[in-house]
Amino acid sequence: MRQPSSKCVRGITLIELIFTIAIGSILCAVSLPALGGLMQSGQSRSAHNALVAALNLARSTAASRQSGVSVCPSSDGATCDNAIWWQHGWIVFADANHDGVRTPNEALIHVGQMQDGVAIASTAGRRHVIYRGDGTSAGSNLTITFCDHRGPASADSVVISNAGRIRSGKAAPAQAAAACAGLPVP
Repeated sequence: MRQPSSKCVRGITLIELIFTIAIGSILCAVSLPALGGLMQSGQSRSAHNALVAALNLARSTAASRQSGVSVCPSSDGATCDNAIWWQHGWIVFADANHDGVRTPNEALIHVGQMQDGVAIASTAGRRHVIYRGDGTSAGSNLTITFCDHRGPASADSVVISNAGRIRSGKAAPAQAAAACAGLPVP
């Protein structure tokens, strides 16, 4: 007669392995949508912060130089686009003639890069920001709205007042819908 071995057999059975893989798969499936929303939120926040930094740079440069500085959307990094869309990039430049349009003799101060996965739209009536030498902004208040693939409910905005101050907040429903219309199809 054979005696049972006193050694412990170590390992896992096939059934234990299948259950472990199934549980891991379920956890991954549940967490992926949340991860996608987190990435989109990060892209939108990054674009928001980059544009606010460019606006602050323009205002402080205008005040320190005591001359006009403008910010406008630009897809080529050299000239202003005559459009409401800012997600293709923007430029900050010394605006000697205060017209909001960059000419070859006006110095380029900063170039903002294209923002992927985010639509950025300004109000239709005002497509650029002109800062005067005292740091105030010419024209009416300007609202720039940021929207990502999470939709209008997650859209936020930046408002530049006539005094040149920048404030952030939740986008109005009409502005959010207009900005979200410019999102590329995923």
